[in-house]
Amino acid sequence: MGRGSHAPSAEPPLLADFANLALVAPSLQVLYLPTPKAACTTLKLLLAEAAGTHRPEMADRLAIMHVSRAQTIHHPAVHGLTRFADLPARERRAILSSSEWIRIASVRDPVSRAYSAWENRIFMRAHRRTTRVIELAHDVMTNGRIDVAASFARFSVALVEAEATFMVDHHFWPQSRVVRPDRVPFTSLVRVDQPGEIDEIAALLSRRSGKQLEVSRLNEGLGIKVDRVCDSATAERISAVYRDDYTQFGFERRTWPVSLEPLLLGDTESRLLSAYRNAFERGMSVARESQRRVGARYGVSQMRRSLVRLFDRSPHDPKEIQP
Repeated sequence: MGRGSHAPSAEPPLLADFANLALVAPSLQVLYLPTPKAACTTLKLLLAEAAGTHRPEMADRLAIMHVSRAQTIHHPAVHGLTRFADLPARERRAILSSSEWIRIASVRDPVSRAYSAWENRIFMRAHRRTTRVIELAHDVMTNGRIDVAASFARFSVALVEAEATFMVDHHFWPQSRVVRPDRVPFTSLVRVDQPGEIDEIAALLSRRSGKQLEVSRLNEGLGIKVDRVCDSATAERISAVYRDDYTQFGFERRTWPVSLEPLLLGDTESRLLSAYRNAFERGMSVARESQRRVGARYGVSQMRRSLVRLFDRSPHDPKEIQP
């Protein structure tokens, strides 16, 4: 876990992306920058629990579609933390310069992070900002079945060819766009893909809060290992897009296989994936309608019923999609 300087001689320039994403827990004197797809769900929950601001009961009042209940922690009404950009300039300066504040950011191997973003936002269809990325990174079929490895390779091609389109969604942003240790004095730079580093943050927040915090591994996806779906050509394309991350954070460039066997979904997995995608799309439509018409409870109750109807028909768990 990297360490930054605790007291810079001058205030770092305020970065808009950083300011809009960063959260603070004033009672603990902790700032946390939730880097998308770098254990941000787990770390945000830890901080909210440490600060005593977590309000899980608010999840049922949200008229916004989430992939899972755990994902509601990203809504301000649920996490209850303060956005850095909403603080007065004087407080922002104090937070960035004080040796009493802890300033935490997290980073992750760029290829693994890109796979996680693709799986969640495109393969599982949890994308709200544009349907264009799904059109560009469409499913690839092999022998009439969805080929997960080939579909991920197709995504890498589309990412290179239409990078700006993907950057509409901050889950695809380079980490170096928001995590700027050269301009923000982080005290802890967490490598979430390194064993023990998230546990260190949990221990740190436990000491600060006087609570015994437990790490909940959240939003871990389908359980497909990136090694099973990424070949050398795919990794090279992704590394080119995220080249600044390698320079900024010193990630190792791994060796990837030249070719891979297809990873095909079976009949059960295909039906479950289709049901999940359709349920999420219908839930999004209901959420939009509820916001226009009768409020949050209508939207969430309809989403819950839609999901229950679909998934109760199958005895299979979503994690069945495995290599």
